[in-house]
Order: sequence, then C-alpha cells, then structure tokens
Amino acid sequence: MSRLEPAIDRFQEAHFWIHSLEKYYHNAEAFRWHLNVFLKAIKEVMPIARHGLQQEQGFKEWFKTHESARSANKLLRKLAKSRDFIVHQGMLGMESYGSVGITEGRGIKLGFNVRIDPLEDSDFAMRNLIYGLAVHGDVFGFLAEDEDSMPCVERHWRLPGIEGDIVDACAKAWLQIGSILSELIEWCGLERPDFNLSCRHSSQNLHFKIYDRRQLRRMLHDFRAEPDFERAADSEDASDLSEDN
Repeated sequence: MSRLEPAIDRFQEAHFWIHSLEKYYHNAEAFRWHLNVFLKAIKEVMPIARHGLQQEQGFKEWFKTHESARSANKLLRKLAKSRDFIVHQGMLGMESYGSVGITEGRGIKLGFNVRIDPLEDSDFAMRNLIYGLAVHGDVFGFLAEDEDSMPCVERHWRLPGIEGDIVDACAKAWLQIGSILSELIEWCGLERPDFNLSCRHSSQNLHFKIYDRRQLRRMLHDFRAEPDFERAADSEDASDLSEDN
C-alpha cells in the first residue's frame, strides 16, 4: 500500500481541484487556473502508480493492458493533450456561453442568450445587462420586486474537442481513472475502494449565479447618475425602480 499512496494522493488532489472548479465556476481566472492544475494532477496518477510498482512481478503486463485502454479513451487522451499544451505552450482556448435573466430555482424563466468572454467573470455579463437597462429602460420588469424569482447568470464552460461542460468532463475523467486505480488496488491484494463523486454540487448550483435585485437597481442608478450618461429617448421602466422598493 505504501507504494500506491503517492498515486492515491495525487488522485485525491485531482478530486480537490474538481470542487475548486465548482467553487470558482463564475470567476474566470480562478476557474482556468484550477482547470490547469486538475489536468496536471489527473494525468500524473497512473505514471506515479507505475513508478511505485514497476518492480512488482506481473505489474508490467497488467499496466500494459490498462495503459492501452487508457490511451484509447478519447476523453482522457484529449485532457492529457490539453495538459501538455498548457505546460509547454500556453493558455487553453476555452469557450464560455450562457444566459442572463431570471430564475425561479429551476432553469431560466426569462433571459437573453449571451457569449461570455472566457477571460471575464460572470459579473461582467450581468453588468452589461444592467447598463443596457439603464440606457433603454427595464421594459420587461427585470428589476421589479418579485419574491418568486431572482436575477441570475447561467454559465457554461467548454473546451473544443470535448463534448459537454468541462467540469462534467473532468468528473467523468476522474471516475474513469478511479476505476483503473481501483482495479490496481485490488490487483495488489487489497480491498477494492469505491471511488465516487456523490459530493458534487447540483447543476443549478454550479451553472447559476444569483444576484440581489436591490444591488442591481443601485447599479442601474449609478450608471444613470454618471455625468456623461445618455438615456435613450424612448427609454421607459416597466415598474418603480427606486432603491427602497
């Protein structure tokens, strides 16, 4: 077991970075940097295991079989190439998109699809919307007081060449490496562990950032109070947007 501990430690480190990706999902810099270290950690698990067990009888044959399967896995292969790119060349070409609108706790009730700059926080998308409302008026009552709904940004991160949200892809890769590591632990004569991610956040908690309406109304008034601000001639608010309302 002592020879496997470094690999298991690196595997649990990758687990930690998955939760960091969830925590900083709406913070562009922190999200990208934590993705970098996840990619590094998850690629190193099996090489570390190989280093620790290379002198064990029969291990080379076992590893060769599982290495072939791992190399053929499209997701693991793409993530490994992404790790090599960030280590030796530069920044990943991430994509980010979503919606700015209103939620009642399940999805978007009213919103606008937007491209969110991968180098910008989700707050920037909301700020752009509020500025637009300051200029053209809140004709849909986006900032009107409503106990049943909340302003939000829904965001998704993607890496070209990988299907679906990147955090989901990282979680899937972690489970796949976990399956191989579990088999290796069992091959060593130890009890096979059950690696799982039941601790992950829900999709609603991950993809949605909720905002306080009063703070957004304050932001709108601050825009309109700027000396050079120009409000559209036909601008009209659908409801009273006083800060006390």
